[in-house]
Amino acid sequence: MSNEHVITVGGAPEGYDAKLILQELQNNAVPVVHIAQDDKRMTAMADALKFFAPQVQVLDFPSWDCMPYDRISPNADISAGRMATLACLSHGMPEPYILLTMVN
Repeated sequence: MSNEHVITVGGAPEGYDAKLILQELQNNAVPVVHIAQDDKRMTAMADALKFFAPQVQVLDFPSWDCMPYDRISPNADISAGRMATLACLSHGMPEPYILLTMVN
């Protein structure tokens, strides 16, 4: 796997991390995956990316809001968002994109 490319960024000020992700997208023209610590930081990253580069395709893949095998069903909006992102990825994206997701 010689074409494997992983970058770990830690301690970057909030907002500047979005600039680093956009720089990586522009330098390599390949999809970038950002794994946020929680939903608040994922939303902040999405807002920062829209501010710095509104033309860039940003997909979000939110985490489930319930535990596996829980008695309650996941939120319908979260399920729909996850399915929409998976549908976009399965059909192929025409240009490099940024995929935002969370640790959990």
